[in-house]
Amino acid sequence: MLLRGLAREPKILLLDEPLSNLDAKLREQMRVELKRLQKNLGITTVYVTHDQSEALALSDEIAVFSAGKIVQRGTPQDIYRRPASQFVADFIGSANFLSGVVREVSGAEGSAAVETTHGIFRCTFTQGVVFGQKVLVAARPEDMALSESPPTAGMNVLKGKIAHRVFLGEVVDYLVEAGGGEIRVRTKPELDFRVGQAVHVSVAPSRCVGLPS
Repeated sequence: MLLRGLAREPKILLLDEPLSNLDAKLREQMRVELKRLQKNLGITTVYVTHDQSEALALSDEIAVFSAGKIVQRGTPQDIYRRPASQFVADFIGSANFLSGVVREVSGAEGSAAVETTHGIFRCTFTQGVVFGQKVLVAARPEDMALSESPPTAGMNVLKGKIAHRVFLGEVVDYLVEAGGGEIRVRTKPELDFRVGQAVHVSVAPSRCVGLPS
Protein backbone atom coordinates (compact mmCIF):
# COMPACT_ATOMS: atom_id res chain seq x y z
CA MET A 1 0.00 0.00 0.00
CA LEU A 2 3.05 2.34 0.17
CA LEU A 3 2.46 3.81 -3.26
CA ARG A 4 3.51 7.46 -2.98
CA GLY A 5 6.95 6.76 -4.35
CA LEU A 6 5.65 4.99 -7.44
CA ALA A 7 5.06 6.65 -10.79
CA ARG A 8 1.47 5.45 -10.76
CA GLU A 9 -0.89 6.23 -7.94
CA PRO A 10 -4.22 4.42 -8.24
CA LYS A 11 -7.47 6.23 -7.54
CA ILE A 12 -8.93 3.10 -5.94
CA LEU A 13 -7.38 0.15 -4.12
CA LEU A 14 -9.06 -3.24 -3.81
CA LEU A 15 -8.16 -5.33 -0.76
CA ASP A 16 -9.65 -8.82 -0.82
CA GLU A 17 -9.50 -10.57 2.57
CA PRO A 18 -5.96 -9.27 3.30
CA LEU A 19 -5.95 -10.37 6.96
CA SER A 20 -7.62 -13.77 6.62
CA ASN A 21 -4.46 -15.82 7.31
CA LEU A 22 -3.34 -13.92 10.41
CA ASP A 23 -3.95 -14.97 13.99
CA ALA A 24 -6.51 -13.03 16.05
CA LYS A 25 -4.10 -10.74 17.92
CA LEU A 26 -2.04 -9.80 14.85
CA ARG A 27 -5.25 -9.24 12.88
CA GLU A 28 -6.41 -6.67 15.44
CA GLN A 29 -3.07 -4.86 15.24
CA MET A 30 -3.12 -4.82 11.44
CA ARG A 31 -6.63 -3.36 11.38
CA VAL A 32 -5.27 -0.28 13.10
CA GLU A 33 -2.30 -0.06 10.73
CA LEU A 34 -4.44 -0.49 7.60
CA LYS A 35 -6.83 2.21 8.76
CA ARG A 36 -3.92 4.56 9.49
CA LEU A 37 -2.29 3.91 6.09
CA GLN A 38 -5.53 4.48 4.24
CA LYS A 39 -6.10 7.80 5.97
CA ASN A 40 -2.51 8.94 5.40
CA LEU A 41 -2.51 7.96 1.72
CA GLY A 42 -5.98 9.34 1.06
CA ILE A 43 -6.77 6.62 -1.48
CA THR A 44 -10.31 5.30 -1.71
CA THR A 45 -10.16 1.64 -0.71
CA VAL A 46 -12.67 -1.13 -1.36
CA TYR A 47 -12.22 -3.74 1.37
CA VAL A 48 -13.81 -7.16 0.83
CA THR A 49 -14.31 -9.28 3.95
CA HIS A 50 -16.54 -11.88 5.56
CA ASP A 51 -15.31 -10.79 9.02
CA GLN A 52 -18.02 -8.50 10.42
CA SER A 53 -15.77 -6.99 13.08
CA GLU A 54 -13.24 -6.04 10.37
CA ALA A 55 -15.96 -4.37 8.35
CA LEU A 56 -17.08 -2.31 11.35
CA ALA A 57 -13.54 -1.40 12.42
CA LEU A 58 -12.14 -0.38 9.03
CA SER A 59 -15.02 1.11 7.09
CA ASP A 60 -16.36 4.60 6.63
CA GLU A 61 -19.22 3.05 4.66
CA ILE A 62 -20.43 -0.55 4.45
CA ALA A 63 -22.35 -2.28 1.67
CA VAL A 64 -23.93 -5.57 2.71
CA PHE A 65 -24.43 -7.99 -0.19
CA SER A 66 -26.83 -10.91 -0.46
CA ALA A 67 -27.13 -13.04 -3.61
CA GLY A 68 -24.99 -10.51 -5.49
CA LYS A 69 -27.15 -7.51 -4.60
CA ILE A 70 -26.66 -4.69 -2.12
CA VAL A 71 -29.32 -5.09 0.57
CA GLN A 72 -28.19 -2.18 2.76
CA ARG A 73 -25.59 0.54 2.56
CA GLY A 74 -24.57 3.03 5.26
CA THR A 75 -22.10 3.92 7.98
CA PRO A 76 -20.95 1.15 10.34
CA GLN A 77 -23.09 2.69 13.10
CA ASP A 78 -26.20 2.79 10.91
CA ILE A 79 -25.75 -0.76 9.66
CA TYR A 80 -25.22 -2.09 13.18
CA ARG A 81 -27.83 -0.03 15.03
CA ARG A 82 -30.48 0.35 12.32
CA PRO A 83 -30.44 -2.82 10.20
CA ALA A 84 -33.09 -2.90 7.48
CA SER A 85 -33.72 -6.65 7.61
CA GLN A 86 -33.17 -9.79 9.65
CA PHE A 87 -30.39 -10.82 7.26
CA VAL A 88 -28.41 -7.62 7.89
CA ALA A 89 -28.99 -7.69 11.66
CA ASP A 90 -27.83 -11.31 11.86
CA PHE A 91 -24.92 -10.91 9.43
CA ILE A 92 -23.38 -7.84 11.08
CA GLY A 93 -22.89 -8.93 14.67
CA SER A 94 -25.25 -11.08 16.73
CA ALA A 95 -28.91 -10.41 17.41
CA ASN A 96 -31.87 -11.92 19.20
CA PHE A 97 -35.17 -12.08 17.31
CA LEU A 98 -38.68 -12.26 18.72
CA SER A 99 -41.69 -12.74 16.48
CA GLY A 100 -44.71 -10.58 17.16
CA VAL A 101 -47.63 -8.52 15.92
CA VAL A 102 -47.90 -4.72 15.96
CA ARG A 103 -50.55 -3.61 18.46
CA GLU A 104 -49.89 0.12 18.68
CA VAL A 105 -48.12 2.58 16.36
CA SER A 106 -46.66 5.97 17.26
CA GLY A 107 -45.85 7.54 13.90
CA ALA A 108 -44.31 10.71 15.33
CA GLU A 109 -41.57 8.73 17.09
CA GLY A 110 -41.26 5.90 14.57
CA SER A 111 -42.00 3.44 17.37
CA ALA A 112 -44.53 0.70 17.99
CA ALA A 113 -45.72 -1.74 20.62
CA VAL A 114 -45.32 -5.35 19.51
CA GLU A 115 -47.15 -8.26 21.15
CA THR A 116 -44.80 -11.24 21.56
CA THR A 117 -45.00 -14.54 23.45
CA HIS A 118 -43.04 -12.74 26.21
CA GLY A 119 -45.42 -9.80 26.44
CA ILE A 120 -45.48 -6.34 24.89
CA PHE A 121 -42.15 -5.08 23.54
CA ARG A 122 -41.73 -1.47 22.48
CA CYS A 123 -39.23 -0.78 19.72
CA THR A 124 -38.28 1.60 16.93
CA PHE A 125 -38.87 0.94 13.24
CA THR A 126 -36.75 2.09 10.29
CA GLN A 127 -39.69 1.41 7.96
CA GLY A 128 -43.37 2.18 8.27
CA VAL A 129 -45.61 -0.40 9.98
CA VAL A 130 -49.36 -0.78 10.46
CA PHE A 131 -51.56 -2.24 13.16
CA GLY A 132 -51.75 -6.04 12.96
CA GLN A 133 -48.57 -6.43 10.90
CA LYS A 134 -46.33 -9.41 11.68
CA VAL A 135 -42.80 -8.25 12.56
CA LEU A 136 -39.58 -9.25 14.27
CA VAL A 137 -38.13 -7.49 17.30
CA ALA A 138 -34.31 -7.50 17.17
CA ALA A 139 -31.99 -6.76 20.11
CA ARG A 140 -28.21 -7.06 20.39
CA PRO A 141 -26.85 -9.34 23.19
CA GLU A 142 -24.74 -6.53 24.66
CA ASP A 143 -27.82 -4.27 24.92
CA MET A 144 -29.66 -6.76 27.12
CA ALA A 145 -29.23 -6.91 30.89
CA LEU A 146 -29.67 -9.69 33.45
CA SER A 147 -31.02 -9.31 36.97
CA GLU A 148 -32.52 -11.46 39.71
CA SER A 149 -35.25 -8.93 40.54
CA PRO A 150 -37.56 -7.11 38.10
CA PRO A 151 -35.87 -4.09 36.46
CA THR A 152 -37.09 -0.52 36.57
CA ALA A 153 -40.27 0.52 34.76
CA GLY A 154 -40.06 1.42 31.08
CA MET A 155 -37.89 -1.53 30.06
CA ASN A 156 -38.86 -4.44 27.86
CA VAL A 157 -38.67 -7.53 30.08
CA LEU A 158 -38.88 -11.30 29.77
CA LYS A 159 -38.31 -14.07 32.31
CA GLY A 160 -36.14 -17.13 31.92
CA LYS A 161 -33.34 -19.20 33.41
CA ILE A 162 -29.65 -19.48 32.62
CA ALA A 163 -29.04 -22.45 30.31
CA HIS A 164 -25.37 -21.92 29.50
CA ARG A 165 -22.53 -19.49 30.19
CA VAL A 166 -19.18 -18.89 28.49
CA PHE A 167 -16.45 -16.78 30.07
CA LEU A 168 -14.60 -14.77 27.40
CA GLY A 169 -12.37 -12.59 29.58
CA GLU A 170 -13.78 -9.11 29.03
CA VAL A 171 -17.37 -10.37 28.83
CA VAL A 172 -19.52 -13.38 29.70
CA ASP A 173 -21.95 -14.82 27.15
CA TYR A 174 -25.15 -16.27 28.60
CA LEU A 175 -27.86 -18.32 26.93
CA VAL A 176 -31.19 -17.83 28.67
CA GLU A 177 -34.05 -20.28 28.18
CA ALA A 178 -37.24 -18.30 27.73
CA GLY A 179 -40.58 -19.27 26.24
CA GLY A 180 -39.33 -22.33 24.40
CA GLY A 181 -36.37 -20.49 22.86
CA GLU A 182 -32.99 -19.09 23.86
CA ILE A 183 -31.90 -15.49 24.30
CA ARG A 184 -28.23 -14.56 24.13
CA VAL A 185 -27.06 -11.93 26.62
CA ARG A 186 -23.55 -10.50 26.93
CA THR A 187 -22.57 -8.93 30.26
CA LYS A 188 -19.57 -7.73 32.25
CA PRO A 189 -17.78 -10.53 34.14
CA GLU A 190 -18.54 -8.79 37.44
CA LEU A 191 -22.16 -9.93 37.04
CA ASP A 192 -22.08 -13.63 37.83
CA PHE A 193 -25.10 -15.87 37.26
CA ARG A 194 -25.15 -19.64 37.63
CA VAL A 195 -26.62 -22.21 35.25
CA GLY A 196 -30.22 -22.92 36.19
CA GLN A 197 -30.72 -19.58 37.94
CA ALA A 198 -34.01 -17.74 37.30
CA VAL A 199 -33.40 -14.28 35.85
CA HIS A 200 -35.08 -11.28 34.27
CA VAL A 201 -33.78 -10.18 30.87
CA SER A 202 -34.37 -6.50 30.10
CA VAL A 203 -33.64 -4.18 27.19
CA ALA A 204 -34.48 -0.51 26.62
CA PRO A 205 -37.04 0.22 23.87
CA SER A 206 -34.47 2.49 22.20
CA ARG A 207 -32.20 -0.55 21.77
CA CYS A 208 -34.87 -2.68 20.10
CA VAL A 209 -35.35 -2.49 16.34
CA GLY A 210 -38.51 -3.65 14.60
CA LEU A 211 -37.97 -5.48 11.31
CA PRO A 212 -40.26 -6.86 8.62
CA SER A 213 -41.11 -10.50 9.30
